[in-house]
Amino acid sequence: MAGPDAAMNVNVQLPPLATGEAEKANAAAMRLLALEAEVRQQASEQALWFHLVNAVKDIVPYGQALVWRRSRRGGAFQLRAISGLPVADRHTPLARALQAWLVEQDRAARLGVAWSTELPALASDPRQVALNDFPLRHALWLPLADGPETASAGALFLRGTPFGTREQALLKRLGDTYGHAWRVFAPQRRWYERLPMSKKSLAVAAALLVGAALIPVRLSIMAPVEVIADQPYILTAPINGVIKSLLVAPNTPVQANQPLVQFEDIQPRNEMVLAQQQLAVAEARDSRTSAAAFKDPEAAHEMAIAAAEHDLARVSYDYALEVLQRTLVRSPINGLAVYSDRRDWEGRSVMVGEEILQVADPSRVTYRIDLSTGNAIELAQGNPVSIYLESAPLGGLKAQLQSVSYTPHTTSAGVTSYTVIALPQGGSTPRIGARGTARVYGDYAPLAFQLLRRPIAVVRQYVGV
Repeated sequence: MAGPDAAMNVNVQLPPLATGEAEKANAAAMRLLALEAEVRQQASEQALWFHLVNAVKDIVPYGQALVWRRSRRGGAFQLRAISGLPVADRHTPLARALQAWLVEQDRAARLGVAWSTELPALASDPRQVALNDFPLRHALWLPLADGPETASAGALFLRGTPFGTREQALLKRLGDTYGHAWRVFAPQRRWYERLPMSKKSLAVAAALLVGAALIPVRLSIMAPVEVIADQPYILTAPINGVIKSLLVAPNTPVQANQPLVQFEDIQPRNEMVLAQQQLAVAEARDSRTSAAAFKDPEAAHEMAIAAAEHDLARVSYDYALEVLQRTLVRSPINGLAVYSDRRDWEGRSVMVGEEILQVADPSRVTYRIDLSTGNAIELAQGNPVSIYLESAPLGGLKAQLQSVSYTPHTTSAGVTSYTVIALPQGGSTPRIGARGTARVYGDYAPLAFQLLRRPIAVVRQYVGV
């Protein structure tokens, strides 16, 4: 196959013309201007192609002209129009042979510029056998470029004699005119035609995407988690008072009957001393009245009052003594003292029943998950939970959902959340107070729902549907 000649140059140095030739050149120039005016009047892409393959013959003679256009960016050229025929049949042997020949030229990156050549005398490609007996051996390729060194369409002119220099210059000028008209007047290609794939490949990709979107997966959500004690002993304030000091550090082991909290005891101790003195006075008065009742009738009448005052003083003393004893709180069991910080409690006034700390068994823990209301899904008891603690981000722990609170609460971060409790399922026991992230699994749903659940929820909040 003969290789293509060098690309044509518009600024061709032409020899001077004789008088007769000048008149012919003037006539050709007038015809060129008229042809360019006709090009601008074409209203559709197909009309432009039909005009290109049939009207150019008045300026540059040729045997046959064909217009080729890519069906998509990067795709092969396909026949769109042929001279002398209203409809181009791309399935004829000649059309198939020329298309295979253009594919070779396209692979060699030769279709971005204009060139002329001779068709192969003996085609090596079996698809190009029809070119062997084709009489129009000389070809000129005219690209209709849509960018630098790129062409999405082009015209192939065929005839029995080579194309001259003047003819090549005229065709190059017409190629620029038709290319401009095509870019301006032709309708824009649909979006799928711009993709670097065929319709069949696009349909297969869409089918695979839909199939992947329908794959059932288990819904899952991420939420912060904290390791808490399982059924700890909650130590509450036994009296109304001010905490003087916490006698153990946070997260330290304690023994049963070990002092934990010391309250300010100045007032309870003074009240106990005062109640003790009042008891002594009441006891002495009761003894004196009882002794005088044997001789003095009036003393016998006051004996019952003195006894009642004695009992009242004893009750007051017992109460003051019990309050004083409660200023020192001891641990009822062995375990781990769990609370936040000493500075949060020392010097703080508390009421009876207010929680101060917990005494927990470090080997019995659960997971508390704060599930925000905006990220909630349907959960059931027994659903699996994966725990990823900050202290071990690469190693996940298994757990099982135990319960979900009925009403949400506001966390310290100001987020309205449900409290989810999960029980550990084997593995190592994490430290109480450790934090991390939990993945809670729900029911099965399509993959598309898992990916689009949050965007859909956000849109519904704004749209209200």
